[in-house]
Amino acid sequence: MSSESEKDKERLIQAAKLFFFHIRDLVSFINRFVELFNLTMKTQILPMNLNEESCIKDFFEQMIRNFKEMQLMVDGKHKQMQKEPLCSKVLTAVTPAVEKCATIAPHHTAEDMLKNIQTSGAALVLKTSHVLENLETSLSLLMQFPIMGLRLSDLYREETKEQSDVTSDATTSEKSTSPEHPKATTEETLRKLQDVLSPENAHTPVDTAADELEQFVKSMEITLQVLQKSIKTMEGDISVLTQVQGK
Repeated sequence: MSSESEKDKERLIQAAKLFFFHIRDLVSFINRFVELFNLTMKTQILPMNLNEESCIKDFFEQMIRNFKEMQLMVDGKHKQMQKEPLCSKVLTAVTPAVEKCATIAPHHTAEDMLKNIQTSGAALVLKTSHVLENLETSLSLLMQFPIMGLRLSDLYREETKEQSDVTSDATTSEKSTSPEHPKATTEETLRKLQDVLSPENAHTPVDTAADELEQFVKSMEITLQVLQKSIKTMEGDISVLTQVQGK
């Protein structure tokens, strides 16, 4: 076996392992995004469960369904905002304007109005930023990769669960890919990856499969970055509104 072939095998195994942890991060980030969305939009979208024995396609389909559902809610709230000019104006005002709004409409308390403004503000930001549409499009493009037919456990299998708890910490991948974690069954993983990622007439099937999977991982990293930025923005908005409500 040539050293070049061994190098390609190692590339493919490392790409598969990185993909495995990217999926865990993706589910974790999406669940944090859903948590913040529920908080700001007053909804009850359920978080995702990570089942490593399920088909990878199932994860992506569920994520896309979640974003479609969120988009419908945002569109509905945005349309409602168009019919409420008073609250639309208050969106750009500070706390005293909320008190005035409550005075004009005495059957609403200032707290009620502030909650309504919080929800409307979140809907406006999500609508104008197109973040939900971008995430849905990104996941839909990833769905076109042939690797979708595999299970997550086909790529990497942990023998220890010391760090199996998925968190929203951005360092999850760095921690999980430490040397302490055992490797998957190498030959079995290589065979499955070559079967789905390399065409039958490929001159260097391992090299071709490694290139394909590395490209997929890079595309996933872009989606993770968009999610992280969106989460930070939503966390910042919630922090500001919380401070306002506490005054």
